[in-house]
Amino acid sequence: MRSLIYIICFFYAMSCFAQDNDDTKVTFELSEVAMLDLEPNNTTVTLNVVAPTKAGEKAIIVAANNNKWINFSSAVSAGTMRFISIIIEDGQVPPGIYLKLRTANYVGSGKGDTGVPTSLVTLNNSSQTIVSNIKGAYTGNGENNGYKLTYELEIYDYKLLDFDQSATLSIRLTLSDF
Repeated sequence: MRSLIYIICFFYAMSCFAQDNDDTKVTFELSEVAMLDLEPNNTTVTLNVVAPTKAGEKAIIVAANNNKWINFSSAVSAGTMRFISIIIEDGQVPPGIYLKLRTANYVGSGKGDTGVPTSLVTLNNSSQTIVSNIKGAYTGNGENNGYKLTYELEIYDYKLLDFDQSATLSIRLTLSDF
């Protein structure tokens, strides 16, 4: 029994002397990332002003597919922030009507500094910020992740309405550095 203990101690001592403490170097390379996506991306926002059903009532605004979700991924250098802006790039809103955009608070499965929304803007051909103070973050992908956008129409001057007029607009969203 005693010789078995000596043999075990001998092998234990040999294994202690056989260990080597070499260093391993690890290098990280992180790339800057700025990606933006709208979901669902295969639908068109449709907003209509239709005639009232009874005399004396106001026009009715009907919305179909008027919600979109902004998804993004952002990796920035220290001290840098980003923002999301919106602009009517092509076309004009018919006279007498405002096209508004409501940006809800962030929801979803993402992480990081996802930014701060501007609740309501009236869209035009000047760039406007709808989410600011974005740092390193991702929102999650698809509907119900990121910022929900709701497009709305508001009639501000009935005498300017022309029910024979319609418009198709191109609206651009951009993720930019401050």
